Amino acid sequence: MSMSDRLHISHQFWPGQIARGLFTGLLTGLAISLYAEVIFLVTDVNKMNPWLIIAIPFGAVLTQYLFKFFGERYRTSTASAIDDINHHKDAHKNWAQSQVPDNITPQMGILAFLGATITHICGASGGKEGAGVQIGLACSSVVEKCEARINHMLSREHDNRSDYYLMCGAAAAFSALFDAPIAGVLFGTQLASPKATRLDAYLPCITASFSAWVVADLLHCHVLEIPMFGPLDLTYSNLAIVVVFAVLTGLYSRLFCFVLHTIRDFFRKRLRNTYWVVAWPALLLLLFSFITFPIFDTFRYNGLGGDLLYDIIIGRATQLDDLIKLVMVALTFAAGFVGGEVVPLMIVGAGFGMSMSYLFDMPLSPFAVLGSVGMLSGGTNLPLVCFALGMELYGYREPTMLFLMVTVSFLASGRSGIYAHQKLPYR
Repeated sequence: MSMSDRLHISHQFWPGQIARGLFTGLLTGLAISLYAEVIFLVTDVNKMNPWLIIAIPFGAVLTQYLFKFFGERYRTSTASAIDDINHHKDAHKNWAQSQVPDNITPQMGILAFLGATITHICGASGGKEGAGVQIGLACSSVVEKCEARINHMLSREHDNRSDYYLMCGAAAAFSALFDAPIAGVLFGTQLASPKATRLDAYLPCITASFSAWVVADLLHCHVLEIPMFGPLDLTYSNLAIVVVFAVLTGLYSRLFCFVLHTIRDFFRKRLRNTYWVVAWPALLLLLFSFITFPIFDTFRYNGLGGDLLYDIIIGRATQLDDLIKLVMVALTFAAGFVGGEVVPLMIVGAGFGMSMSYLFDMPLSPFAVLGSVGMLSGGTNLPLVCFALGMELYGYREPTMLFLMVTVSFLASGRSGIYAHQKLPYR
């Protein structure tokens, strides 16, 4: 039997794929549960001590120092994982060693954990899922390297399917973070290349996603709280309105990505000092926080924003919330803070949906939810993931309207996106 034949059998050996997914899912589920608990606690600390908001510039400089000390390559670990999944070539692998990218390591996961903790304890306006996915990728690297070492000790060939492991880690992290195992599977198999679902990785990703979901559920992992609401009625007039709304949401997601990249690049091009390049946007973020506080009597635009998302869906918000959150998020990521753009996208989209509900004279809550998942679809270029998330996390029970929203907003968003190096159909 040839080498390629033996490797083909190894890749498709279903007990091995199940074990690969199971160990990755269990480890990631534990890590994400701990991570979510810590973020929940430090967010509470920030709420009880609002004066911590003045630490935003210090948090930005500290985060920058950590990456300078441990390695700037860790900032691009998600993009490296996407590249490895897209360009994995069996013929180029060393069969005796692990081939997970060098910047996807346990140290990277710890650094993402610390960075997100700093973000939320000082009240910068970031999410948590970006760092959470990096933690999942780090967990997958641990399991893969353990397998490589065991195979080496037993003098067995190691098939080096690091792409499978990375997809499993991403799937498990997303599932545990959002209490959404189906969305987790789709996220893991579509993140790197939305134009081609990796069906060959379904078995390990399903195992990883559902095992992480079970662990997170048993440990009562903190997830976003979504209020109860009724979906839009499926009528021809509502369908027409949702199509127009989806196009506008897709264009808004394009604006979101443009603002994030433009503000970040503005400071990078004009400031050469390693620390001033993050200190200036951090100071502006602090100033903007102090400006909005006396106007709205709250710092709710800072931090993760779970309470703000809840308030928008029930109509306890203003029509400026999405714009204020967008500016705060852009300054947060220009300042180099760690966290993620997924939850901010959802909040901005929900606020936009609330405003559009008044314009179209439609029910507020379902329109806010549709705006939230539509915005996320346009920003991530993952409409099927957002379709599943709409049903699992939000509990949206009318599939036709939801599917139309996520697909049309994705199409209207064009080439923009929050994940670098994705392979999109029109690239």
